[in-house]
Amino acid sequence: MGRFTANVLGQFRGWERPSKIAFAMAIILLIPALAVAATGPEDLRGAATGSSMGLIIAAQVIFMWANRNMITEYAAAQRHYQRGEFEAARDRLAPRQQSEKASSQELTLLGNTYRQLGDLVKSEQVLLEALDIQPNHYFPLYGFGRTLLVQGRYAQAAETITQALEEGAPPVTRVDVGEAYYRLGETEAAIDALQTAQPHTTDEPHRALLVAYLLHRLDAGEAPTAAVIEAGLPYWQAEASRYAHTPYGEAIADDIQRMTATL
Repeated sequence: MGRFTANVLGQFRGWERPSKIAFAMAIILLIPALAVAATGPEDLRGAATGSSMGLIIAAQVIFMWANRNMITEYAAAQRHYQRGEFEAARDRLAPRQQSEKASSQELTLLGNTYRQLGDLVKSEQVLLEALDIQPNHYFPLYGFGRTLLVQGRYAQAAETITQALEEGAPPVTRVDVGEAYYRLGETEAAIDALQTAQPHTTDEPHRALLVAYLLHRLDAGEAPTAAVIEAGLPYWQAEASRYAHTPYGEAIADDIQRMTATL
């Protein structure tokens, strides 16, 4: 219930002014109508119940109308993002952020997009805006954790992504916690996180490769097979290229050399 309320409030912030006023009026009128329907005189309860139903329907219509642009822009940007068209995704969402109409969900996707474009400063800035709206939602928490990881702020990344897991992030994201601890040199914590995450990586070749490789480097598992390396390697090659200007990108490039040496 708390997450739902936070999400509604985050979307409300980006609505047009007439929609905000209409929705607020519907809610204000709904409260006394519900009170009369529940505890008022018998001869007024029927009318109050009918009024309450009408106001609820009106509020739903206003909610859907107010979110029409957000749904369209977010869905379009998400499709671009999934196809690797990051500039197009950014161009869809950046105007929403600049007009201060973006929801937490939109801001998170925009922050993730900036990270994919290698702009870590903007990524952090936008993801913090998303967290300002929904500080306890796993989506912006995980996005921010990933940006911290790429920035080389590994301790903070591990802490933030762990918080995202506690708030409902998919178990496979524990791989990122394990990677952060590995980069920090905290062997036991890294092994624990990676081994816990490993069963959840079967559908994600790049994560399956990273887990197998890191556990092998930590003397806690066998070296990844050639099939595992070949399936997951293109993702990490793209990451190394994308972040070549950062110490994280250099670390990934070193990992790739070690992986390919075993082929």
